[in-house]
Amino acid sequence: MHRAHLVRPVAALLRPEASTAPGWQEVGPASRGGSGDTVGAAAWGSGFRQTAGAGFRLVVDVGAWDHSVAMNTPGQSGDPHGEHYADLFEQWAGDGSFPLLYSSAAVEKRAVRTIALRPSAPGVGQPPNGR
Repeated sequence: MHRAHLVRPVAALLRPEASTAPGWQEVGPASRGGSGDTVGAAAWGSGFRQTAGAGFRLVVDVGAWDHSVAMNTPGQSGDPHGEHYADLFEQWAGDGSFPLLYSSAAVEKRAVRTIALRPSAPGVGQPPNGR
């Protein structure tokens, strides 16, 4: 079979209640491969729509932790109004990954911003007996 005749299945993330939910709960669709017999495990239904598959992937290098990679779809945020809600979907569909940094030096080098959380009053959040 010539490659031009292959049909590439389509994946989309839909919540079970998506038929009555706002459009922001839907992410995709994107063309992707995979099956129950591949590393990119996926199950397919009618019309080549993906019905199941790994949403999180992780490859850990225990000899060099900062070389580890991961993938989380659709994105890094659970906030549908946030800029990172669906930012990884296309990369996930293409079997991509992002660096899963471990060391303080590597994290600080790649940080885009830092958020500092501090108690609003003295003693708030302190363990009993001040320890």
